[in-house]
Amino acid sequence: MANLGFFVRATLGCVVLTAACSAGGGDGQGATSNEESESGGEPTSATSSGSAGPGSESGDASDADSGSTTGVGDDVQVVPLRIDAFSVPTIETYYACFEFSFSLDQLGHIVGFRPHIDDSKHVHHYVLSKLDEPTGQQDGYSCFDLSGEMIYTWAPGGTDWMLPPEAGFLIGDAPGGTATLRLQVHYNNVAGDTGFTDSSGLDLLVSKTLREHNAGTMVFGDIEGIQIPAGMAAYEHVATCRAGATTTLLSEPMHIFGTAMHAHELGRVLWSEVWRDGAMSYELNRDEPYLFDSQHMNPVDLVVEPGDEVRTHCIYDSTARVDTTIGGPGTGDEMCWNVVTYWPRVDQPIDQCGTGN
Repeated sequence: MANLGFFVRATLGCVVLTAACSAGGGDGQGATSNEESESGGEPTSATSSGSAGPGSESGDASDADSGSTTGVGDDVQVVPLRIDAFSVPTIETYYACFEFSFSLDQLGHIVGFRPHIDDSKHVHHYVLSKLDEPTGQQDGYSCFDLSGEMIYTWAPGGTDWMLPPEAGFLIGDAPGGTATLRLQVHYNNVAGDTGFTDSSGLDLLVSKTLREHNAGTMVFGDIEGIQIPAGMAAYEHVATCRAGATTTLLSEPMHIFGTAMHAHELGRVLWSEVWRDGAMSYELNRDEPYLFDSQHMNPVDLVVEPGDEVRTHCIYDSTARVDTTIGGPGTGDEMCWNVVTYWPRVDQPIDQCGTGN
């Protein structure tokens, strides 16, 4: 087991990362990210209300279950993030947020994620984001907004996810700086069960060797525009990220290395198309059939160019419903999402692009 130089300890509900070694890194975008971090929305200060796992491991993490090339060596620190026995609310839909604070002496790249689901009966999905600063709110505070910069999502069926060797999610502001992560968990308690607690979370695989590119995560699709009439066997909703939006968003091609479709109970077939110069160029993932309990990140190697249009299609079966189903946060509501991971990270990250029609 190689010694990374980082060590992790849990103290006062905080995860604290420090390093015994001096700042370093690879070449390219990742290695020159100090300036970008200070001006590009990376965390600048932190306290934490979240709790952490009991420790950490350093060593070769390349045996993680993943469909993509890991590129992970023995300079990787496994950092456990865990919710501290949160009492699951008895209401049907509740979005709870938990914050974790990091202090580190050098920049790092998150190169992999290992989900840990404790209460699988009630955890519907979760989203991990980077915040500019902590909110100071108590563990489990109610939240639905996607504040901060999304970096990872989990839904039923999701497994370990390793980034390709050329990319990583930058963690930290600058040597000696801090970072704050927020875990947003959707609890679904239809039966109103009582007495359940949850200690879900994930392990971060953090490398001290910076990779060539900083990675980003975003969503093609929408929620607000969804209105599904009752009694429809195959109702199609299309959310379009238009050419003007990708022209504004992207200063260079977006290299997508992972894609995961997401809907709720009515979703049957989900896919995205990339249109270029007025013609469909290729499909950016397809789940046919879409199965809610089998959602996972698919490794790909695809490029979205500035000026491309991305159309995300969702076909729903509402034959069992008697009322119109709208887009929303609840399991009984619907979503039409394609979550993608990509490099290089855009200068001003956007969580979602898509307008329904």
